[in-house]
Amino acid sequence: MSFLQPLALLGLPLVALPILIHLVNQRRHRTVNWAAMMFLVSAKRMNRGMARLRHLLILLARMLAVAVLVLAVGRPLAGGWLSGVGMGKRDATLVLLDRSASMEARDLQTGESKRSTALRKLVPLLEQGGHGTHLVLVDSATGQAREVNSPSALLDLPTTQATATSADIPGMLESAVQYLEANNAGRADIWICSDLSRNDWDPDGGRWSALREEFATLEGVHHFLLSYADRPERNLSVRVENVRRQTRGGDAELTLDVMVWAAGGDAVAGRIPIEFEVNGVRSVVEVELDAQGASLQGHRIPIDARLAAGWGSVGLPRDANPLDNRFYFVFSEPAVRAATIVSDDARIAEAFRRALAIPTDPGWRHRVDVIPLSRVDEVDWEGTGLLIWQEPLPSGGVAEEIERFVGSGRVVLFFPPGRSGNGEIFSTRWGDWQRPGQEQAEVSWWRGDADLLAHVGSGDALPLNELRTYQYRRADGLGTALARLGSDRPLLTRVGSHHGGAYFCGTLPTAQFSSLERDGVVFYVMLQRALAEGCRSLAPASQRDADAAALADRGPWEPVAPTDDAPTLSGRGLHAGVYRSEEYWAAVNRSLAEDRSGPSAVAAVGGLFDGLPYRRIDAAVGDTDALASEIWRAFLVVMAAALLLEAALSLPGRKAERARFSDLAAGGGAGRTETW
Repeated sequence: MSFLQPLALLGLPLVALPILIHLVNQRRHRTVNWAAMMFLVSAKRMNRGMARLRHLLILLARMLAVAVLVLAVGRPLAGGWLSGVGMGKRDATLVLLDRSASMEARDLQTGESKRSTALRKLVPLLEQGGHGTHLVLVDSATGQAREVNSPSALLDLPTTQATATSADIPGMLESAVQYLEANNAGRADIWICSDLSRNDWDPDGGRWSALREEFATLEGVHHFLLSYADRPERNLSVRVENVRRQTRGGDAELTLDVMVWAAGGDAVAGRIPIEFEVNGVRSVVEVELDAQGASLQGHRIPIDARLAAGWGSVGLPRDANPLDNRFYFVFSEPAVRAATIVSDDARIAEAFRRALAIPTDPGWRHRVDVIPLSRVDEVDWEGTGLLIWQEPLPSGGVAEEIERFVGSGRVVLFFPPGRSGNGEIFSTRWGDWQRPGQEQAEVSWWRGDADLLAHVGSGDALPLNELRTYQYRRADGLGTALARLGSDRPLLTRVGSHHGGAYFCGTLPTAQFSSLERDGVVFYVMLQRALAEGCRSLAPASQRDADAAALADRGPWEPVAPTDDAPTLSGRGLHAGVYRSEEYWAAVNRSLAEDRSGPSAVAAVGGLFDGLPYRRIDAAVGDTDALASEIWRAFLVVMAAALLLEAALSLPGRKAERARFSDLAAGGGAGRTETW
């Protein structure tokens, strides 16, 4: 419970006023012995126990009435989740808003999304209960902390609107910590509005322990999670992969794979129309749905042979989440995918070269260069999409070049060197070589919803359970684990954003270290995905995940589609669509994890705040009832009930006093009387 007028609570000592009046009245009584009244006094003593109880109840009722009146003047706030919680005065309030695509799941009756519902519930609470001297917004799309003038402004700010991005909850909390430390904010409330998507929370990442330690050093910081974990029923999402432009004789066509997924596997069997659009030309194809959705493999769309590059989209009928009903794609003539391997070990370098040289599609052309460490200055940094580094971690100018390489959207895969080295890059260093036991040699967990080890298009998992590791080196840093050995030992970690990144794999592919090369499938798929991701920014036509840095590699990018609601300059890269920069085309969409990642377990999310002041409030999409409301009227009802009780208890006492005075007027003899 909290109060809009907390100064009124200074009147609570008035509760003692009935006691004070009672004591004053007792001093007004004077006793005179009168023998004739001794029989009346004896009768009175027989009823004294019940009278004392009645007087005590009357006194308590009067005290309750005064107390409730003071509380009502303080204008109390309360809600079901606020019962028994003293919110007190805060110096700052931080709102961490998840703007990811999954937060746009809507209630079809009210039209409210999870994101808008969260804001409409939170704004009245901040307006009524106060937000301190600072109201700060940290949105998932930018990850930056910005001060806001008033709670009502949260409803209309561009930085609170829907995007096609994913969220990074640990990164948002890091921004919150930095703001609190930089501004000496004192007592603060942190409100997190989220749908608990596993991809957004990354509960298995390595950043949570450091976050808990940082928050533990800040006194008076409370965390509140406004949770919208329910998944929309019968919601379908569409995705396009493997877009290729092909020529057959004098004709040209596009081939592509289309996947339709059902949230939670609750699709209704039947046929649904899928709309295709290529450079403004539309067509419709009906597909059959099963429990998991539907797919079209190798779907062909004829195009003009003179059209070397262009764009298209695939759409579904409108349902609970409009942001996952359309997927954009771009196409062009295939470009060369280039990879560079830096290693002095010819046998290990050859294993990498063989896995990268064979493309996943005959239409692609791959180029793989193997360079020893002594000739690292020969690396083609501008034309390479993937760098594999199997030497001691670099420093100086080479490290700076690799950081720029990753920052431009390319990918680097670090593998441990055979010899020792104490280098560090991306705040990560290699530990010593270790030989795991038999149980720890197996992969105990890996991330199958996204990234290099994600399930294949059919939903089948990669055979990582068959992988064996005989020697490995741990990558010590704050990266996100993608695979773990045995008892929580990271085997593959990632450092970086959704666009580009640095990976650290703790073992080598040859038989002395692991079964990666022998089993082949996992090794090949992992490298091919890293190559495809790293070459996206180099291809004339590239598919990109929505992110603040999605279009940062070159510019200016001009929006091509959709044309009816084109994003502003600052919003490009955050919203799904097609963009063009001279001869380069880019299609921006939500990430694969936004479609495939399910919600985190509530208990697992609660464990992330272990040892910190934390409370979760479960809410439903479309329910915009206030989190807290004024309940002073209920206090007045309680006061009226206390006064009625006091009157009812006082009535028998007054009748007894009237009878007593009648006896005194008519009686005589020995005894005593009380003079009033």
